[in-house]
Amino acid sequence: MLIREWIGNSQGHAWRLNHHLAESLPFNFHFHPEYELTLTLGGTGQRHIGSDLEGFDQCDLALVAPNQPHSWQAPARVDGGQIELQVVLFRLDWLVSLAENGMPELRHLCQWLAQIRQGVVFSPDCTRIIAPRLAQLHELSGLKRLTALLDILAELENDQAARFINGELTQLDPDRRLIRAMTHLQNHYLQAVTLDELAQVAACSVTTLKRLFAQQMKSSFSQELSRLRIAHASNLLLTTDRGIDWIASQSGYPCLSHFYQQFSERLGQTPSAFRRQAKAHSTQGRHRV
Repeated sequence: MLIREWIGNSQGHAWRLNHHLAESLPFNFHFHPEYELTLTLGGTGQRHIGSDLEGFDQCDLALVAPNQPHSWQAPARVDGGQIELQVVLFRLDWLVSLAENGMPELRHLCQWLAQIRQGVVFSPDCTRIIAPRLAQLHELSGLKRLTALLDILAELENDQAARFINGELTQLDPDRRLIRAMTHLQNHYLQAVTLDELAQVAACSVTTLKRLFAQQMKSSFSQELSRLRIAHASNLLLTTDRGIDWIASQSGYPCLSHFYQQFSERLGQTPSAFRRQAKAHSTQGRHRV
């Protein structure tokens, strides 16, 4: 299930720094209104950001846009070593406030962040530069810690080899009716949810809700429903050995042919090919450790 993650401030600041050590990374598809910068060290697996699925290996750096579902997944290392995660979470309104109240140097950074749709995967060269700086953040405090963070964000903006993940444009201040509709959809996408039902929850007409989807998400109800269900199916394909027909039924698809069609349209391959590719990548990763 897709989870809405609630994240508080760190030590009274408008951003948060987390450091994790884990034996493996379980699939945990979730979203939150903050940007998330994640550095993954020592693991090999799959990175999910929005509709994008890609393998990562040993040293990976990616930025997730607000409200974009995402998850990292990696099996345990053969040598028993731990996988390290350095995670920075921050909100754009905080940086905009700084830019408008005495730090105009941040305006270009704010504009760069605002146009990111689903996320950004940074180049190996940029990742090697950023990795030690993220580690150093834990040792700093006060103004030095803040300026180090801003330097890191500025460095990301300069990565000309970064890969921008295409997808729906993220709105900074979405309509509350759309938020209510999306929250209901994210809680009931495995059921026979309808657009009429979402309109009732949002307290607006079906026509208005269609317009909100189109204008603020550059998407539609059916596209969002498909995205959530295919993400759920991808999780089952990666974490179980059950048959495709069972996975389809557990992902809200009573019609198997419809499942195959939507899965192939979104991920560019059949469910079976997706599973084989993921297993092959995992095996190759274990051999490289």
